Amino acid sequence: MTAKAIEVLEQNPKGYFLFVEGGKIDKAHHANKAKLALDETAEFSKAVATAHESTNEKDTLIVVSADHSHTMSVAGYAPRSDDIFGVGAIAEDELPYLVLSYANGPSYKKFFDTKKNVRLDPSTVLSGDIDDVFPATAPMDSETHGGEDVPVYATGPWSHLFSGVYEQSTIPHLMAYAGCLGHGQKACDK
Repeated sequence: MTAKAIEVLEQNPKGYFLFVEGGKIDKAHHANKAKLALDETAEFSKAVATAHESTNEKDTLIVVSADHSHTMSVAGYAPRSDDIFGVGAIAEDELPYLVLSYANGPSYKKFFDTKKNVRLDPSTVLSGDIDDVFPATAPMDSETHGGEDVPVYATGPWSHLFSGVYEQSTIPHLMAYAGCLGHGQKACDK
């Protein structure tokens, strides 16, 4: 879709603005589906690569970021050669834990026996399917967003503006400045 959108939009002699979102990444995380979320992240990476291949860095600003993070974490101590979607190590309750898990979300009851107040063996829950859910430590109808900063990457004209840490609302203003769009000060005003 990215290639076709660029093909159509580049016909405009005044240029264009294209917003490509990996929206299924967010949807998968809210369902505690880490494997699907990471697969969608790989697909988003391909869309970014397509944008790079289909445009000229001298006249195209490409900005890649996220509007928030999620509560998925990567646990340590799994052997380097192990599958990231598998078991990490053995915990103090003598059950394995998974490398990937969430702070909260709808999968809680699949990994915890709330009547006996014990954790279940997570390796017996996974099937290897892309729609597998990964453990959540607190029950929620939907996994929440995380609170940490998200990275911003950019290439092309004015990409130097996109380095460091920003309030999320700053990024569209920087894009408008670099693209000479909208009201306010713009790069082309100089």
